[in-house]
Amino acid sequence: MRTSPSSLVSRMITMAANPDMADSDTRPASRVQKIVWAAQAAKLRDGLAAVVAHQIECKVAAELDAMELPEVFFTSLEVAGRVVTCDLDASGTASIFGLIDPSEYDELVEDAGDDALFGVDWDGVYVTPARTRH
Repeated sequence: MRTSPSSLVSRMITMAANPDMADSDTRPASRVQKIVWAAQAAKLRDGLAAVVAHQIECKVAAELDAMELPEVFFTSLEVAGRVVTCDLDASGTASIFGLIDPSEYDELVEDAGDDALFGVDWDGVYVTPARTRH
């Protein structure tokens, strides 16, 4: 598996959301219990083959679980030719926010500059902790 620029940027976004978390947070790692598709992503999901939607959900669950964090404020991963933006809350609910063409995602992050550390969702709007909570 190759590491893409999108994956590297998403790891930075995740760490930047709470830089002290790794050292001071003693909560157990959350595991994905369910996956929800936010309204914008759900519209895109309707146009996908069921097998592709299933692949996306499996990859999201595997990647978020592998991070072994109490929660993930925002991250992205590449699957099925798309960048999937998502998060994981402490109760195990993973949210999928958007499905973006990888080149468009890289442009969004590049355009955002240093502010990219706060996260960019599928339409370029910055993601905030309040917006990503369930």
